[in-house]
Amino acid sequence: MKKNYCKVQTEKNILLTIFALFLLVALLLGGCAGQSEQKNELSSLSNARLVAQGNGVCLDTRSGKMWQVGRSKTIKSLDAATKYTAALQDGGFVDWRLPSVTELYELYMIFDLHENGNCELDAEGTYWSDEADLEGRVGTWELDDNCDPERRYIPKQTGKVRAIRS
Repeated sequence: MKKNYCKVQTEKNILLTIFALFLLVALLLGGCAGQSEQKNELSSLSNARLVAQGNGVCLDTRSGKMWQVGRSKTIKSLDAATKYTAALQDGGFVDWRLPSVTELYELYMIFDLHENGNCELDAEGTYWSDEADLEGRVGTWELDDNCDPERRYIPKQTGKVRAIRS
């Protein structure tokens, strides 16, 4: 009888251990997705940083800058990217320019933190930027493998234009 009791206890311990491991794996694998869904549910227009203006433009309510909702086709040179912004008239505005690398990073972070409100532009991609040193760059802010919204800048050869105006 004592032998059967020990066997039953051992089987219960094994089942409990397997169940605990299953829960641990489920929590670890579901962690990133769970956090993202929570943030999506909590996000609302009241705390939105970007607001669609209805004319192909989204307004950054903190900085006052406006982002082009559309974007160019792939462009191969800084000169062509600059000419694209000079000819752009989205939203009835003619003072569009290339964003800086930092402004592009801020745009990615707005979407990563789900503060994009009703602005439905596709932020992901490779874009041209222009810096104070007048050396244009093309690249992308790629998401790290962590659950945190950390990105790193990766230079590229060609990209699109996502114009901004101040």
